[in-house]
Amino acid sequence: MSDFRSKPMSDAAANADLPGEAVSTAESSIPLDRTSRRRPNLTSGPLSTRLLVYAGVVVLAGVISGWVWHAIVKVPSYLTGDDGSVQMTERAVGQIFSMDAIYVIIGLLAGLALGLVAWALFPRVGWPVAAIATVGGLASGAVCWLVGVLQGPSGFAERIAEASSGDRIPIDFQLHTASALLVWALGAIIPVMLYANLSHEGDASGELPMVEKAESGAGASDLGESGTQDVGQVASSQLD
Repeated sequence: MSDFRSKPMSDAAANADLPGEAVSTAESSIPLDRTSRRRPNLTSGPLSTRLLVYAGVVVLAGVISGWVWHAIVKVPSYLTGDDGSVQMTERAVGQIFSMDAIYVIIGLLAGLALGLVAWALFPRVGWPVAAIATVGGLASGAVCWLVGVLQGPSGFAERIAEASSGDRIPIDFQLHTASALLVWALGAIIPVMLYANLSHEGDASGELPMVEKAESGAGASDLGESGTQDVGQVASSQLD
């Protein structure tokens, strides 16, 4: 008889015979550092840090809006007469109302942007995100108002007293109705309410996650197989 000497199997051959173990070995060799590394997310940071970031955005938006408001508005002027009286044309009277109208338009656009930023920074805070957005809109509108007024002109009474005949005296740059400030709060609350309603509808849709569906399906199949085996065993015992 010929001797058949057993030779040790190589690692490649063993892996070839056992594909399941080879796959599991390859998967376990993947470094965990790559999967565990995550990019820093501002929404998961401390609440105080996010509040400071949002406060900075609010102030910056108010300053930029104030400069834009002052640059767009054309301040109307009074014309002094020979007898010391002052007159204003109908076109100049319309420009007075345009100061408030432009402020309202800028406030609506800036408020919408602040509402989006508030929802992006505080998505899991709950209902306080609405209060944060509202306060941020009002604060940004106040900063815009202050920046616009500080750029002038101001002191209309003193300037009109020192004016001579034929001079054009621009009125003070100011907001004539304080209720326009509420538009900033309205614009900031709109995105928050929309996102909150959309997310609430998504949660109440009644659809189970895929993982839960897979687990429930697997449990049902296992139960069915075990139930079938039990029935078969009972039937065979009765026949015996």
